[in-house]
Amino acid sequence: MRDRQALPARAGPAPLAAVLLPLLLVLAGAGCRVEVGPPGEASEARAGTVHVYTSMYKEVIEAVEPVLAKRLEIASPGTRVEWFQSGSEKVAQRLDAELAAGGSPCDVLLTSDPAYYRRLEREGRLVPYVSPAALRQPRSLVDPDGSFATARLSTMVIGISPRHAGERPRSFADLGRPDLRVTLGDPLSSGTTLTAVAALSTRLGWDWFRVLKAKGTVAAGGGGAVMQRLESGEADAGIVLLENILLARARGSKVAAVIPSDGAVAIPGPIALLQRARRSEAARAVYDAILSEEVQRAIVALGMMHSPDPAIPPPDGAPPLEALLAGSEEPSAETSEKVKETFNAIFFR
Repeated sequence: MRDRQALPARAGPAPLAAVLLPLLLVLAGAGCRVEVGPPGEASEARAGTVHVYTSMYKEVIEAVEPVLAKRLEIASPGTRVEWFQSGSEKVAQRLDAELAAGGSPCDVLLTSDPAYYRRLEREGRLVPYVSPAALRQPRSLVDPDGSFATARLSTMVIGISPRHAGERPRSFADLGRPDLRVTLGDPLSSGTTLTAVAALSTRLGWDWFRVLKAKGTVAAGGGGAVMQRLESGEADAGIVLLENILLARARGSKVAAVIPSDGAVAIPGPIALLQRARRSEAARAVYDAILSEEVQRAIVALGMMHSPDPAIPPPDGAPPLEALLAGSEEPSAETSEKVKETFNAIFFR
């Protein structure tokens, strides 16, 4: 299988359905087994507990749970979901440790580090599955081998402190200006920041990050920490998720969002089945339910993230999905490990 990197390739919003049949034929010829939902009679574990490892915000999980449960009452009566929630990198660390120890209870993985899914795919940890709901997604958001689809999209933009009175930056490149105090998250602990750093290192080069470091840029924590530094005026501008800004503004925050003229960074949040779920109809039902219109609309409304389904409108104040994907980068040539290593050498050594 190809070694694809973290960001979706530039592509139009054509749905996957147009290429599903050729994909299945190729996989069949290669000897791969792809589960196509709804599952058939050969599936086992028709109901029971499904373990989902996720980086979705706890507040979003709590709000989505009733919608998900209602959907499962119809699709898979008796199925219930148990969640393990943490940041994408911490979820990956736990899952890697469990797999190295002989097995993990994780059935469904739902985080925001696409490169991690590609590593798991190369290691044979994922079960190829084509959910009917995934057929509505643009081709760039579904793995060509069927190992994962996209459950949500985050968008990395520029946040502006309400205490900043100077000229606003209009692009990511502008953040290198000497008059701006800048902040961002730590890609060593945040999956979305890692993907954004990979994209911006391809777009602007590592020397741009060296300029940021030389002028005292703070790289620490996740989106919440970045927002705190913007709110307090510790930083004038920051690289932060649009959803963080929109959620904060709904609570009264004055942090403003700037959609960069050189393109926001689209960060897919994939969904995949782990090997433990190979013969679990309940796990497939949860996967399908998360991609269903009802749950997707709840994620957009409550999490302020884009849905990969083009028919579902974006959050208020966010650009449409088509505009987001049109500005996405070609895949980075560097692995996640190399991105972390280079960033660490610039900022923390």
